[in-house]
Amino acid sequence: MKKNVLIKGILLLVVVSILAIGFTGCAPMPYPTTGTVYIYVAAGGWAQDIYMDYNQKFNNVYTGTYTLYNVSIGSHFFEAIDDWGWTFGYDSVTQYISAGANYVYLYP
Repeated sequence: MKKNVLIKGILLLVVVSILAIGFTGCAPMPYPTTGTVYIYVAAGGWAQDIYMDYNQKFNNVYTGTYTLYNVSIGSHFFEAIDDWGWTFGYDSVTQYISAGANYVYLYP
């Protein structure tokens, strides 16, 4: 009799556990797929154009910090080009962007 009660108790515990997992779910939390990029430009008194992956993001900017939101995770190419042309001021960097805050420094 005691053996039968023990088996039924274990079986009930297994069934309740499976139902609990089924109703609450066991899927992992989704991983973030984007990050925020803070681009610091040290351009002196001259205006610059800021590019990411050869696409212009900011036009005619001066020394300061500029923010890009929802940048996909992975390597990206950043560059600052003087408004008068790259011979007057240019800097570039390839940087891996991860989830969260990322800092890019350009010194054209």
